[in-house]
Amino acid sequence: MRVVEGILRLFSIERAEVKGLSMAPTLRDGQVIWVRMAKVSLSREYLEKIRGRVVIVERDEMPGILLIKRLEKVHGDLIWIEGDNKDASLLELQNDSRKFDWLSSQTIKGVAVRKFSRGSLNA
Repeated sequence: MRVVEGILRLFSIERAEVKGLSMAPTLRDGQVIWVRMAKVSLSREYLEKIRGRVVIVERDEMPGILLIKRLEKVHGDLIWIEGDNKDASLLELQNDSRKFDWLSSQTIKGVAVRKFSRGSLNA
């Protein structure tokens, strides 16, 4: 498994674990996803292409804390993200994307490319 992860890192793909219920039922607490990390600024065209996909975001107000949310809207260089489970997002108020307002596209750190079930070989 470490060899596979090393090879994936060469292609800017990292492993992330879902924490919380804000993305249920799409992603469950404890589930592992592979994320293609963004090394450069994302163009407006690319942002439109990934609209609707699950992204990893790091807000300036919460450095070091990565949020897993869905990219809902794009307006120029601004983005709007939301969790799939609105009820759970309310319970996790610190991470409730509805209170974030628009974010800079620079907050996107990666795009989810694959998910794995709990207990699978890759989880």
